Amino acid sequence: MKNLRFLLLLLLPLALISCTDTREELEIKNNGSGTLVLKSDFSKILDMMKGFTGESDLAKDGLDKPFDTTMALKDYVDTATSVPADKKELLRNGKVHLVMNVKESVGKFDMNLPFTSTDKLQQLYASLNSSSGGLKNMFDGMGKSLPKSGGEDAGGDKGMPQIASVYDITVKDGLYSRQVNKQRYEEFTKQMKLEELKQMGSMMGDMDYTLSIKLPRPAKKVSNAAMTLSDDKKTATLKTDLLKTFEHPELLAVNIEY
Repeated sequence: MKNLRFLLLLLLPLALISCTDTREELEIKNNGSGTLVLKSDFSKILDMMKGFTGESDLAKDGLDKPFDTTMALKDYVDTATSVPADKKELLRNGKVHLVMNVKESVGKFDMNLPFTSTDKLQQLYASLNSSSGGLKNMFDGMGKSLPKSGGEDAGGDKGMPQIASVYDITVKDGLYSRQVNKQRYEEFTKQMKLEELKQMGSMMGDMDYTLSIKLPRPAKKVSNAAMTLSDDKKTATLKTDLLKTFEHPELLAVNIEY
């Protein structure tokens, strides 16, 4: 169990800053309920990591065997002392699916988060995008029970910037809005080490962020010309280059009226 927790602690910061191929899938049903799924493919990172790690090191860290497991967040939420009660309610029914095979360079980290209303969805987004009080705090709390490595807390870098945090997301019946918050983007750019991310991108190749929204009714108007609609106009998809989005966050901004 500690190995799994340690893996989550390593992978969560990457998912939060989207420093991987990332897919955000949102389904909104007629009654306002639905599911938010965040999928991160870190296979390229594992492939790069193999160049610095030997077989004996993998075995020592317990990473020489493949992982394929699904974990219910309630098992961690209920014991997390750093997460407020209202945030626990939002996360309790969520699940995490982790697939990792270092030898085969396969790594996937998926979070499935159901919600009961568009109001709860907005709260869920706010919790995920916050640097405190939500999902990140829960995993940081888990890290306190793990041994420190290299003089650093296993909880990771609490100051790590999150690209998702620069957006104000509004969801209500007939509207999905994702707009850049200029003040938070300025804070993001102060923390973001863009040149280091560019170097990582040159080693791993293209990294994309894909936003897919399944609507309860056909879309009437879409503000971002790069977003495509399915034939029935109920599924809207927007794919951007991640590093370009770091510099130009408006690439991932959109208003959808339906």
